[in-house]
Amino acid sequence: MKFTKLLRSKKALSPIFATLILIAIAVIAGIVVYMFTSGTIAGMTGGGTAGQEKVVVQSATYATGTVTVLVQPTGGPIATINGMIIKNSAGNTVGQDLTISTLLTEDVLTPIAGTVTLTTGSYTATITTEAGGSFVSPTFSVP
Repeated sequence: MKFTKLLRSKKALSPIFATLILIAIAVIAGIVVYMFTSGTIAGMTGGGTAGQEKVVVQSATYATGTVTVLVQPTGGPIATINGMIIKNSAGNTVGQDLTISTLLTEDVLTPIAGTVTLTTGSYTATITTEAGGSFVSPTFSVP
C-alpha cells in the first residue's frame, strides 16, 4: 500500500522543460546535418581537400608589355602554372599568355611573367594551373 502511494506522489518532468529539451535536441541534430552536408566535417577529418592546390598570389605589376605576378604555394600538391589571363575592371578578358610553364616550389615566392599589351586602367591577373586551379591577383594599375 505504501509503495503505490509513493508512486502516485512522484512528480514527472514538467511539460515545458520536456519541450525545451526536445527543441534543443532537434536544433543540435539540424546543425550536425548542415555541417555534414556543407563539407565542414569532411574538411575537419582530412577528406575532400587533399588534392587541391593552394597558391597565394602576392602581387601583380605591369612594365613595358610584361605582367609580372608573384605567386607562392602554401600547401597541397605541387602546382604547375600553365597560363595567365588578364581581365579589366569590368571583368572582360583583355589578354592572355598561355605559353607559361612554371613548376612552383613549396613556400618559395616565384615571379611569373606573361607578355601582354595593356592600355591605361585597372586590371587583375588570373594564374591557371594544369590541375585546373585558378588564382586571382590583387588589382594592379597601368598608368
